[in-house]
Formats: sequence, C-alpha cells, structure tokens
Amino acid sequence: MNHSTEPTKVSILGKENIVVDYNLWGTYIVHDLLTNVPSATYILITDTNLHDKYVPPFEASFSDVVAQRRSNARLLKYQIPPGETSKSRVTKADIEDWLLSDERDPPCDTKSVIIALGGGVIGDMIGFVAATFKRGVRFVQVPTSLLAMVDSSIGGKTAIDTPTGKNLIGAFWQPSKIYIDLNFLNTLPTREFINGMAEVIKTAAIWDEEEFERLERNASHVMAAIRAPPEAGDQRLSSVQSIIKSLVLGSVKVKAHVVSEDEREGGLRNLLNFGHSIGHAYEGILTPQILHGECVSIGMVLEAALARHLGVLDGEAVARLAKCLSSYGLPTSPSDSVVRRRSANKHYTVNQLVSVMGADKKNDGKKKRIVLLAGIGRTFKREATVVSDRDIR
Repeated sequence: MNHSTEPTKVSILGKENIVVDYNLWGTYIVHDLLTNVPSATYILITDTNLHDKYVPPFEASFSDVVAQRRSNARLLKYQIPPGETSKSRVTKADIEDWLLSDERDPPCDTKSVIIALGGGVIGDMIGFVAATFKRGVRFVQVPTSLLAMVDSSIGGKTAIDTPTGKNLIGAFWQPSKIYIDLNFLNTLPTREFINGMAEVIKTAAIWDEEEFERLERNASHVMAAIRAPPEAGDQRLSSVQSIIKSLVLGSVKVKAHVVSEDEREGGLRNLLNFGHSIGHAYEGILTPQILHGECVSIGMVLEAALARHLGVLDGEAVARLAKCLSSYGLPTSPSDSVVRRRSANKHYTVNQLVSVMGADKKNDGKKKRIVLLAGIGRTFKREATVVSDRDIR
C-alpha cells in the first residue's frame, strides 16, 4: 500500500532505523530493504501460525518490486513451530543447518539479510542466528506482537532459553532495521495485546508521568477496541488508531533513547527491567500458563511495594500503578483469581521464588539487584539497587 505521508522514524544509536506506522508490511518494506539494506539474498523466517496469512502477500510484493527495479534479489523462506519451546538450541541448529544446506544454491553468504517476522520468540532467536551465522549477518526485525514492538525487538538483545533459565545464551546484535507495522495488532489475540500493555505501562512508570497519565485516560477506549475479536480485521482498532500509535511511539522512543545511552546494559538500561526481577521468578515457575507481561505486571506491583517498604516510594504511587495495570486487564497479585485458575493453583514457596531470582542477569554475584521506583515516572537510582533477600521476602 502506498503511503501518502512518510512513516514515523525513530533514531537509535545515531541512525533512524526504527520505522513505525500502519501498512508497512509488503511494498513499503521491500522498497526500503532494497534501498537501505541491499542484498542478493533475503531470508524470511517466521512461525507456522503467521506464515499462511503474511508470507504469501509479502512474496507477491517482493516479486513485483524486484521486477519493477530489475533487481536480481531473491527471497528464501523458512518456518518454525510457534511458542517459547522453539527458542532453543535445537531449533537454532535446525535453522543453521537449513541455511548451510547444499539446497541453498547459490549459498547464503555473509551479505545475506535475515528477516525475523514474529513476536519475541522469533525476534530473540532469529537475531541470535544472525549474530552467529558466518560470524554475523545483517537482520531486520518485523515484530507482530505488541510486546515485541515496544520491547524485545528494540535494542539488539538476542538469545535462546536453556533448562536453567530464559535468555541465558545469546548476544548483543543490533538489527539493521525495525519495522513496526501497527496493522499486525488488528489480528493479535486480546490476551496477547493485554500482555504487551504491561511493557508499555512499565516504560511510562519508570520514565514519563505524562505518558502514564495518557495511559490512565485512555484505558477504557483501548480496552473496548481490543476486546473486539481479531476476526474484525482492519476495523478492530480503527477507533483508537492514533491512540495506539502514540502509546507505542512513546514506549519505542524511551527504549531507543535508553539503548542509545547504554547499549550493553552497564547501568541505565537496567531501568527497563523494572518488574522483571520478581516477574521473571514468577514466570520461571508459572510459564507457560501465565504470560510474560502478566508476570511482569505482578512483579511491578511487588517491586513497587518493596520500594515502599524500603521508604523510597509512597503508598499512593503503588496504588496508582496497580490501578493502571488493572484497568488494562493485567493481574496485580499472584493470588489474582484468574492467575490461580490459569495456573491450576500451582504451589510454590517464597524460597523457590528467591532461588529463581538468583539466576537474574542483573545480579551482582549473589546480591540481587532490583529497580526501585521513587514515584510515577522516576526511579530511585539510574540503575538497579542491591536489595537483601530479607527485604524481598
């Protein structure tokens, strides 16, 4: 689809590599790739859930644009099973073996470009494939979930999971482009949309009270739209298109700014992990029944309560945060009835949670580090703070 106006571009690490708008998938992205990320070989990797709906139209656009431009570029395609279990050493090896196969003629080389189309699982793992294939090839992110749009697709963190924990094997490998096509949200299941809102609220909570107020004001409008079934198609978000774009852009700009200041997570980038220290512990125990954003939502409220316990945050801010999360359908406590039902009342102890927190990458050896909120829109320090197990308990 042609754009009457240019899409919004956001700078990261000194380059306008993030593109945000509706109707990017297809012609716009193909033209932009051929112009700004040129290659003779593009490799589109996605999961089996997304393949049939989104790959054929992209293929058609690719063929048309290549013919118009008299280019010799080719498009290869590969699909993997959906879900977190695919984010593994086994799947990574399968993709690499396929890329290296004699059937790829001419072979995929160091100038090839990988296109990661999907949510966080695809982006994280395909980014790691790109980081290690032939010692590193270019790749682009095309996130299809809200969670991936505002968080995992930005910043170059790539990884796979292991039995010990999430994202423990990986690399920093920056995408050449991040195309955030908000049209994908029209077909995103309601629970997945709500899941992504946790990261949007998190970003406003640590960085921008004005943005947080906008979230508070627009909760009823956004929730009414996203509770419409995905089958409604392009009409699903039509009443809140501009609101969705501004909320996504708000988070994207903060994430891009923080990554630009602290690409390798030396301090400032830790702030983006607000809610994640405790949230990841719950996720480690309750996955896959409870989603990442749902666990982070619980983690944010508990980490805010910890900040109140330590005397750096007032109770009013904790209540305000919990109310905002709740207004977007997110759980705010592990005893939430929906959490208990979905997890089949899974039993765990505080000691188990604290033990899982011990594997957190932010920790300083055995010392646990947590992002403490000082108020809505600001943190106690510009990095995570060491907190004792006694206070966490």
